[in-house]
Amino acid sequence: MLDPFGRKARETISEFGGIEDFLLKIPEYIDIEEALQRVSWKDEPPEDVLNMEDWKDLMTFYALLGALSISPYGFEMELVRDRNVEIYLRRIRDSQSLEELSLNVKRVDEKEIPERDRLILEKLGHMELGDEEREKLRIAYKMWLRHFLPLWDGNLKGIYIKNSWAYLRRDDVLSLWRKAFERNIERAVNLLYDLRDDLPGFYSELHERLSELAREQFKERIEAIGSVGAEPLRFDLFPPCVRRALSGVGSGLRNYAITVLLTSFLSYARICPNPPRRNVRIKDCVKDLSVIEREILPLIIEAGNRCSPPLFEDQPNEIKNIWYHLGFGFTEKPSIEDSGNTTWYFPPNCDKIRANAPELCRPDRFCRGIKNPLTYYLKRLYIERRKGEGKKEGKGEENE
Repeated sequence: MLDPFGRKARETISEFGGIEDFLLKIPEYIDIEEALQRVSWKDEPPEDVLNMEDWKDLMTFYALLGALSISPYGFEMELVRDRNVEIYLRRIRDSQSLEELSLNVKRVDEKEIPERDRLILEKLGHMELGDEEREKLRIAYKMWLRHFLPLWDGNLKGIYIKNSWAYLRRDDVLSLWRKAFERNIERAVNLLYDLRDDLPGFYSELHERLSELAREQFKERIEAIGSVGAEPLRFDLFPPCVRRALSGVGSGLRNYAITVLLTSFLSYARICPNPPRRNVRIKDCVKDLSVIEREILPLIIEAGNRCSPPLFEDQPNEIKNIWYHLGFGFTEKPSIEDSGNTTWYFPPNCDKIRANAPELCRPDRFCRGIKNPLTYYLKRLYIERRKGEGKKEGKGEENE
């Protein structure tokens, strides 16, 4: 299969009844080792992976995405993304047709480009060029500008544009496909994030094995910058809905913004940003209540006091509801042993926020493809870590 997000792949998944049913069926057809085979190689993709049957290729790939949904935006995602980019690019380069790709590209008719323009663009007058060079210069595909521009990071100076079409060489299409593939992986994992509690244990076990491979592969980087785990809150990386809740809201939104959204988001983001499962308890993550009482609860109370009218002055018992949503039961003075008396509420997904508190939802550019405020935060943390890693590498080169 050329593209796990292409038309053929979508049709196959649809035949199983959709993505959720497809993921439920995968453990019946493949085992964990077969899925890990896609990412456990180092220098070159093995031939048996490159030559997998379509059904097995699709299942092993989506098995990895199901595993990533357990804990997204870590080194595991980077490993899965990079290894599979190479696998599919190898196949695409060997393929004569690009029709199966998820990119919306079309073949160019020979008469579409004026002869004079083609002469310049493809350097047809340069007789010294060999067949291979000429083939690389040949403009064979086109793509609507509205599809092309969001994926193109390069200079538009070298792109032939006519009648709202971008005319492309084969290498241009491959660059666009790579960008689209990376976005599609992120979008798919965010979609599956809300389904992860319904997935069989196969995916948790696969994620554990995937984490082992990622730790081995990125050992030096992990030692240098650490993986995403419990750490002080980064307010500058919070999603827009959480920032709006922190600033205080009106009476109609107070309980949802403070008790439901803010309580769940702040507690998970500070204590357990990448929970291995939804039924985790606070006492599974911390030994006492000091982090909650010193760092999380004051933020919640301050946000409540900024509301109009102030939430906790108007509804003093709402503090008990805060503890209830943290998993300690309806109480005002819990102990760590009370953790688990009720469910530690997970942050509501974006669809629920839009439905229950649309005023909070003001998406920014990082919200694209995100389905939950917590994954937004994880994504921003991951991006910041990569930036920090790049700065360290730059300083290292300067010192050499």
